[in-house]
Amino acid sequence: MPAAQAVKPDAILHEISELWNNMTKPQPGEAPEEYSSGSLRACAMTLIVFINDEDDPRALDGTLEAVMRAHPNRAIVVRLKEDGDELESRVSARCWMPVGHHREVCCEEIAITASLNRLVDVPGIVGPLAAPDVPRVVWFRSPRLESAPDISPLLNLTDKIIVDSERPGAPAFADLRVLSQVGHIVADLAWTRLTKIRELVAQLLDGRELGAIGNAFIDFSGTEASPGARYMQAWFRSEIPGIDAALHRIDTAGRGEMKAIRIDPDLNIQLGPNCAEYEIGTLRQRANLPECADCDLLREELNIMTHDGAFERALQRMSVWIPRS
Repeated sequence: MPAAQAVKPDAILHEISELWNNMTKPQPGEAPEEYSSGSLRACAMTLIVFINDEDDPRALDGTLEAVMRAHPNRAIVVRLKEDGDELESRVSARCWMPVGHHREVCCEEIAITASLNRLVDVPGIVGPLAAPDVPRVVWFRSPRLESAPDISPLLNLTDKIIVDSERPGAPAFADLRVLSQVGHIVADLAWTRLTKIRELVAQLLDGRELGAIGNAFIDFSGTEASPGARYMQAWFRSEIPGIDAALHRIDTAGRGEMKAIRIDPDLNIQLGPNCAEYEIGTLRQRANLPECADCDLLREELNIMTHDGAFERALQRMSVWIPRS
């Protein structure tokens, strides 16, 4: 591990070059005619992740590996520490053998450990490390950024910003709205988790006169509605003209998760673990809604490198609310 004063982009890029030289040359004892050109280097984007230093590395490793297979990327993982005066880096590669192929595909990963008091140095290190001529995405996953005095230099590192309002320390909806209004491409995994249920609702309402729908109720359980429930309310408001979409608390126990969606006059959707049971008129059906892991949500968001109109319209309709009990 290099000392703090030695963490420089040029040195890290040199490490990456040496890493690939070692991976793509014949191994000792391997005859030239047996050499099959080594590993294939793949990179379609730069993914920069800010996490807490104490977060479970195995969980993140699994997420990054699954994302890399769908979206090969140069991963830059910045682990933030609360105390101390640390700034360290290391370089490694993740490789896998695609089904039906006989050559490994590899992506590089740069791990940076930084104390919060060294966060000011991070943009100057990370910026030059981004792979050239490909999109740059930042996933803000560390609540420690909430205490940073100014993260605007971090915002300038990216073409797309990903957050998760379901996690502690996530930016406020008003902050996301401002970022969107000034031109940033913003994504919230709390919104992405609603994709399947929004598709189901849209399918069930297909062919109806939306202007004739008067009311929708989003039942939730908890003292406050979850970000997902609030996004669902905002989605109704942004997509159905004149609808009265209300949050309705049915129980104080819980974390604010949605339990049901009721749309006048005759659509009732009960939400359970990994499924939805719905009644529309005399029809009763069940739909699978499998829970998505972070890697699934990220893969979906990394498919969208332009502004998401539906999300941005809903974000503009997020407002202070009073639940109806």
